[in-house]
Amino acid sequence: MAEFSSEREQSGFGRLSNRLYSGPFRFRRNLFLAGAAVILAAAAEPPAPDADSDACPVFPAPTVTLDYGSRYEESSSDRSELDSAGNEEVDLALKDADEFIRQLDGLANDALVNPVLAKTRADCVISGIAVWANAGAFSALETENAKMTYASRVGGIASAYRQVRDKTEDLSEEKTAIEAWLRKNADFLTDYWSNDAPPKAKMGNLRLWAAFAVTEAALILREPEYINWALDSQRTILATVDENGSMPYEMRRGAYALHYQLHALAPLTASAALICHNDYTYSKDEQAAIERAVAFALEGIAEPSEVALVAGKPQTVKQGLNNQEPFSIAFLEAYLSLESDAALDRKLAPLRPLSNSKLGGDLTLLYRNNPAMQPGCFAPKTAKSGDQ
Repeated sequence: MAEFSSEREQSGFGRLSNRLYSGPFRFRRNLFLAGAAVILAAAAEPPAPDADSDACPVFPAPTVTLDYGSRYEESSSDRSELDSAGNEEVDLALKDADEFIRQLDGLANDALVNPVLAKTRADCVISGIAVWANAGAFSALETENAKMTYASRVGGIASAYRQVRDKTEDLSEEKTAIEAWLRKNADFLTDYWSNDAPPKAKMGNLRLWAAFAVTEAALILREPEYINWALDSQRTILATVDENGSMPYEMRRGAYALHYQLHALAPLTASAALICHNDYTYSKDEQAAIERAVAFALEGIAEPSEVALVAGKPQTVKQGLNNQEPFSIAFLEAYLSLESDAALDRKLAPLRPLSNSKLGGDLTLLYRNNPAMQPGCFAPKTAKSGDQ
């Protein structure tokens, strides 16, 4: 099962994107990436906060138990036919967690662009996550579907925490609780996806969402074994990418095939960008597989009928980049930090800012406008004979 419902517009404070912030540490060196020493160094003065802008919102109560079934009809062997009742059940079960993540991202993104409020926002985010951590959020996963799909929520929470962790020197107990919770979940995810997950699920988008969550935990906890596991998970799936760029375990989804390839590329590219920019390398074959998969998805958006030829059914994805839900293509900001593509960058310009709450919120801010995540982390392609 993969995430299906559309993500609502990110609320709150996180719509400020065309600015800079200092990036994450280089994992191998345990140092912070070189970048802007202070946020908005070019600005004469930071904006004055509104009267109520230092208020911390009321967060949803922690979600501890998840016990939902599938979004799909039991008779749908390829999980391409939605069960409306099952779909509503899953949405309801995850509603509080998803709202929590949207709130966290808005606050965390604002901490990056507004130095006046950075500590206030950080204190709010960290305090809120600590409540969930101390309550044992997601500690009772009662169904296989819950175990397979909750990772994106862990990743979203971890991403918000990583953005603000070093914006405040306070709340050491809260940080300790959060990081113990992250380690517990990262350990569960690595064990579950290595051993107990269904065989087909191990080859698709859900494992990539787990890899993203584990990558975020690795960067926070400075745990190289988590990075190694995330890389191994990516390699398992990259090895299946067809020469035409299609991802076979997503193409099984019939009318939703392109939807799910986009859904798989989101955590894949974001995790790869974080890993690559922290001094880990991808082989030429691995880089090529990511490039093919993204190219196939973009070509499919331009002409969905081409994907229908592979998947066997007309696609639900609308034609044209401008007609996509912003969250579904926000991962392209992460991709552009790996691969220099001026033409794609220009196409995205009128659509920015692009946000996906499960990947940290405003990805235009976190990748394109982040001096530590600039394009070209992947090795340049070797020019073919006759290329100019």
